[in-house]
Amino acid sequence: MTASHWNDFHRRWARIKAPLRPNAEIVAVFEAALAGHASRVLLLGVTQELADLGRELVAVDRSAGMIEHVWPGDLPRRHAFLGDWLDLKFPKGHFSAVIGDGSLSTLLYPAGHRAFYAQLEHLLEPGGRFIVRTFAAPEEGDTVDAVADRALAGRIANFHAFKWHLAMAIVGGSGDANVAVAGIRDVFNRVFPDRKALALATGWAMEDIDTIDVYAGSPDLYSFATLTQLRAVVPKSFSRVDVVPAGTYPLAERCPFMIVERGA
Repeated sequence: MTASHWNDFHRRWARIKAPLRPNAEIVAVFEAALAGHASRVLLLGVTQELADLGRELVAVDRSAGMIEHVWPGDLPRRHAFLGDWLDLKFPKGHFSAVIGDGSLSTLLYPAGHRAFYAQLEHLLEPGGRFIVRTFAAPEEGDTVDAVADRALAGRIANFHAFKWHLAMAIVGGSGDANVAVAGIRDVFNRVFPDRKALALATGWAMEDIDTIDVYAGSPDLYSFATLTQLRAVVPKSFSRVDVVPAGTYPLAERCPFMIVERGA
């Protein structure tokens, strides 16, 4: 079987920036949403910028390479473990909060999302919070041609935002919220066969454009559901769902936070 792109993703990590990676204003929203819920925090993945949140923090990632190369290191109050978010081995009600940056987009929609919320129902204490920055596809849809036109017109600030514009356009055209990671690269190569010309037209660094090659041959899928779809799979056991727009970085308008609170 072809290896997951996550096994090699850490080699490109230094080139990644918002919207794919948190900046200071994103971290500030997590901090504010954790107020009163920061005693025992589960972090989905090993996002460096979120590693210092909470009084005690456990991070779970499925990639040994990401833990080895991206995680800033264990401390008495924080630890990272290899694991599956859909099969977490913690006691019932163990966490006061679960946080993730773009984490829902790594799960299939809707089945993976529903399975994950079943985990949250077990892991979160009553009144506990799930705080996640989403990558939400626009309700009105988009097209690959329109994305290409915006890119060439200088209306997409960086290549990392462009990747999500493109992926969301692909799912908008297919009617399926899920997209093969390798397929994102295939569409990109078809639409922009001359990367040097793209770099010249947009001002994007070739090193950033080439980060899309980490997707080559990956068996993984991403999901880019709309906010309506994201809210539709939240179980009734969660008494509150708040959507919080935040940020001024590229594509921030499609990256609102969802703050989901478990019923008492």
